[in-house]
This record gives sequence, C-alpha cells and structure tokens, in this order.
Amino acid sequence: MYVKREILEGMQPFIGGGDMIKEVHKQATVYNDLPYRFEGGTSNIAGVIGFGAALDYLNRIGMDRVRDHEIEITKYALAALTDFKNVKLYGPQDAIDRGGVISFNIADIHPHDLATIMNERGIAIRSGHHCAQVLMERLDVSATSRASFYIYNTKEEVDIFIDALDDARRIFRV
Repeated sequence: MYVKREILEGMQPFIGGGDMIKEVHKQATVYNDLPYRFEGGTSNIAGVIGFGAALDYLNRIGMDRVRDHEIEITKYALAALTDFKNVKLYGPQDAIDRGGVISFNIADIHPHDLATIMNERGIAIRSGHHCAQVLMERLDVSATSRASFYIYNTKEEVDIFIDALDDARRIFRV
C-alpha cells in the first residue's frame, strides 16, 4: 500500500507497542517519526513461553522465599545507599514497601554517565526516564539511575555495586 507522507504524519497509530512512542507526558503523547509510529510489532509469542517457564521456576523456589530474599537484599542495598555521600533516593525507604528496584541520583553525575562508569566495572544499571517521563517531570529531574536486585543477587554483589558508585563519585569529585 502507498500513502502520501502528509497523510501518514496526520494519522494516529492504530496498533500500540514496540518503538512507536517518542515521548509521554501527563497531558500528551508524542508518537515516533515515520515509519516507526506505525510499527506496533508482532505479538511476543516467545516471551509468553519464556514467561511460563519463569513462573514454573519461581513456583519451585516458592514465592514467599523469593520475596523474603528480595526484602533482605533491598534492605541491605538501601542501608548502604543511605550512608553514601551525595545520594538522592526515590521511593519508600522501607524495603517492605517496595520491590527490589532502587532509583537514585548522585550529586551532579548524569545517570547516563554513571551507567557508563558502572558498565566499565561490570555492573549493569539502567539510566534514563524509565518510561516514566511524567514522574521525571514531577520530580524535576531529567533522568534517574536504577539498580535492580533479585533472587540471584548477593550482599557481596551489593558491596561491589557500592564500591563502583564510590569510584564514580571520586571520578566526578562529588
């Protein structure tokens, strides 16, 4: 099918998902440029199968044990970050009131710069607006860093994470 560019630019996407959205704000959504705004994607069939296998795995461990470990490791990480110089934590301070995800910023270190430094030390964190641009605007930040902890993480790994954050703090002199 052939459609004139100006008609496509005026059309709203009819399928959601994939890379079709450029920005999301409280009062408006900006769709991606052509042709991406119309590429909602194929159903994630492999993901559904993988999700079933993940549920089987977690059920074998026991969800109570999964949650207990998540609380313990998150509590440990929150305590370490609370003692960390120039850190701003977002979200509840009690590990029981949150999952194993901790969003934070460190002084004037941009989250993308921090993610690069952490990556060089073999530690994966996320940085950006995390598909939560409305929240970022409300918090008056351009982005945050985000560390995630789960059943496969140990306290020793949290210590390595904190040491790498300290390296970044020293690099940026904050």
